[in-house]
Amino acid sequence: MEDSPLKGMMDPETIAVFGASDSSTSVGAQVFSNLVTDGFGGTIYPINPKHKKVGGLTCYPSATAVGREIDLAVIATPARTVPGIIRDCGEAGIRNAIVLSAGFGEGGNKGANFEADLKAAAKRAGIRFMGPNCVGLVRPWNKMNATFLRAGTPRGRLALISQSGALCSAISDWAGPHHLGFSALVSLGNSIDIDFGDMLQYLASDHHTDAILLYVEGVRHAPGFISALRYAARLKPVIVLKSGRHSSSSEAAHTHTGALIGSDAVFDAVLERAGAVRAMTFGQLFAAAEILSSSKKATGNKLSIITNGGGAGVLAADRAADLNLVLPELDPKTKASLEKLLPKYWSHANPVDILGDAGAHEYGAAVKAVYDDPNTDGLLIMLTPQAMTDATAAAQAVVDALPKRRKKPVLACWMGEASVGEGRKLLSENGVADFISPERAVEAFSYLAKHHRNRQLALQTLGPLSPSTAPDLEGARLIIANALSEDREMLSDLESKALLKAFRIPINLTVEAETAAEALVAASSVGFPVAMKISSPDITHKSDVGGVRTGIGDAAEVKRVFRDIQERVKRERPNARIRGITVEAMSDIEAPRELVIGVSRDPVFGPTILFGAGGTAVEVMKDSAVALPPLNAVLAERLIARTRISRLLEAYRDKPAADHDAVVFVLRRISMMVSELPEIVELDINPLIAGANGVLAVDARIRVARPPARDGHYDHMAIHPYPRHLITQEHLSDGTPLVIRPIRPEDAESEQAFVKNLSDEARMFRFMGILNELSPEMLVQFTQIDYRREMALVAMAEIDGKEEQCGVARYVINPDGRSAEFAVVVGDQVRHQGIATRLMKGLFNAARDHDLTTIEGTVLKNNAPMLKLMSELGFTTRMDPDDAELVIVERTL
Repeated sequence: MEDSPLKGMMDPETIAVFGASDSSTSVGAQVFSNLVTDGFGGTIYPINPKHKKVGGLTCYPSATAVGREIDLAVIATPARTVPGIIRDCGEAGIRNAIVLSAGFGEGGNKGANFEADLKAAAKRAGIRFMGPNCVGLVRPWNKMNATFLRAGTPRGRLALISQSGALCSAISDWAGPHHLGFSALVSLGNSIDIDFGDMLQYLASDHHTDAILLYVEGVRHAPGFISALRYAARLKPVIVLKSGRHSSSSEAAHTHTGALIGSDAVFDAVLERAGAVRAMTFGQLFAAAEILSSSKKATGNKLSIITNGGGAGVLAADRAADLNLVLPELDPKTKASLEKLLPKYWSHANPVDILGDAGAHEYGAAVKAVYDDPNTDGLLIMLTPQAMTDATAAAQAVVDALPKRRKKPVLACWMGEASVGEGRKLLSENGVADFISPERAVEAFSYLAKHHRNRQLALQTLGPLSPSTAPDLEGARLIIANALSEDREMLSDLESKALLKAFRIPINLTVEAETAAEALVAASSVGFPVAMKISSPDITHKSDVGGVRTGIGDAAEVKRVFRDIQERVKRERPNARIRGITVEAMSDIEAPRELVIGVSRDPVFGPTILFGAGGTAVEVMKDSAVALPPLNAVLAERLIARTRISRLLEAYRDKPAADHDAVVFVLRRISMMVSELPEIVELDINPLIAGANGVLAVDARIRVARPPARDGHYDHMAIHPYPRHLITQEHLSDGTPLVIRPIRPEDAESEQAFVKNLSDEARMFRFMGILNELSPEMLVQFTQIDYRREMALVAMAEIDGKEEQCGVARYVINPDGRSAEFAVVVGDQVRHQGIATRLMKGLFNAARDHDLTTIEGTVLKNNAPMLKLMSELGFTTRMDPDDAELVIVERTL
């Protein structure tokens, strides 16, 4: 894979500092001084037309005057001068810049004009830039401090990406005394160009970085943010602190960064979907930084606690329960060991209370025994200073008792200050994360446990798709087009239900009647008992105005209710347009539960799906959860499980369980609907009646709008849905049906079988090494793909009456965003039938959707059939200069 376009920024060999001087007060002077003082190993070029020399080095009037290759420009000059400097950098061949200057997008029209000029200049020059209004970038591994921070940042394996320069400054100042080290400190500032997505993409693959912290005030480009966050979180723990969780603080964040703020519940759903973990406070982010910098990854959520104070142990246990951590029962062997080593009145349970007079010997013995306990995923050791406590000796005993190479995270909480300071320092110096309170220590372990849980969830392979009928997309689009052509944004009841029916969601039969006589005919047609509802484009919640009656059992009652509803609604809403009454068959769902399924459009992350308890008291109950589409069966199950009403869907007392699969089906169909129909802005099914014999959408409300003309098919989605338009149906030469389609998570089983059944030679040609079968991690990587950053097409043929995978082609987009690396393999039993050619042509079509210009790959030089295919498909070939056994193939799209 090619180097990232940001390599010159993150690991430069030459840096030009614009605004450098010997002044003690200017930003440029501080940046120049930091680079020199921290010992940057590359070459530094001060740029300032006012000086001939700076810090003893030749100072140049412009970038073009340097006459040498420059990797990175750091700009600390007034905002009005920056666009011109960027143009100069482009002429000098510089491709990366950090703009520290403030005054962009702020202060009215002048700041907005500066920002527009900066973006335009950078685009023309082909320059990627960070900022403006940022404090810069620190790469301690490269001894590069391109900031105006006063404090140095220690070297380590933790990266911070922040929209707040003040937070970077605080963490940099805090890091040294807490023995915390960083691989990168990134201040994005206004993030006009380089954003979270770009930096996450880079740091996810950075071999100096083991974990990533984010401080988020707002997200500008949701698809890029989620895509990069999902990619990074699969490889490394990612902890996110987001400000602006409430409306008042959200507005403050908006004015500070110029970025939109979405609903906090939606942001939680984003992080869960991406596999990242959220910190709720600045203190929790510090705790996360400390545990991530000094601990191994957890392999579970079972925490064992050792303490010399019962009260401290209870505080820790309470916080563990809050965070759904488990305090495991000690293994019998561990208990037996502790019986011999500790006083007879120790707690005999977890937390392990070794009593107030415990000395260094007891601490060391307890730590060794509990650390080795097979039921323990992590260990918290606590000390409260008492009259007989030697905190430093106890700390040394803990360090001595632990193995040199730890496989489990170990945390400490030496409570207090004066008498425990030396012990706390000793623990930190030896890689034991130390916290000042029990609650903060437990929270820190929870981040590791949550990351492990997210990883395990990601590794789950999904079962086969349940057979279902394809939706009537054309019919659904016509319904929406008709409403928009009449300048209506609200669909009628009948239109809303027709749209649901187009996606095979069960609805009850509804007939519209303008007169009492028509209502009677309608009731007789659908069958008594019936429900009658007001029909008005101006009334959204019909029951609020007395516009709903249910259980109407005979003709006389139909006529009376028709009159009563009309009169009541006219009194309540005299200006509402009334079209008549809708008559519906009453639900025959057994043991019904009322649910709500809704869709709304978040300003940042686009369509979101809500599930919860429904009915007229839906706003009062507030029992709901939110998820981002697209949803598969596993994600729909998780959404349901996050609500209280999920328990009422199970059997209880004399009620049979509701048809859970039917509820999941509706959620998946709603997900498909909002993915395929960007016109849908809001949707409510309330109630969705669920019972033992199925589900029924009783009432539906849908609001639509024309999508922006510039949008592509899935541009309204934060997460790219399944690209159905790439499905093709063909036949092999012998008439066998062949389907070529994008891979799905549900294909894990067939993908595993396909690779396992390949011949040894075919596996060697595909993987260029010995591989018998895919590991769970590889299986997830190959089937649960992000359609925005990669594509995989599978060929499915009917063999011996069963659909089997017989080929696969895939590509991954390179960091430049314009090219991709591909691979293709076909099963041995179906070779020489043109499957590889069809798969490759399908990849070309998908690559054009991604606006790629080049597709490339490597082929073993003895793979003659593949090289022949590449030649037929128009690829150029050349030998790999780094490996004589490989041939590089490339095609322009």
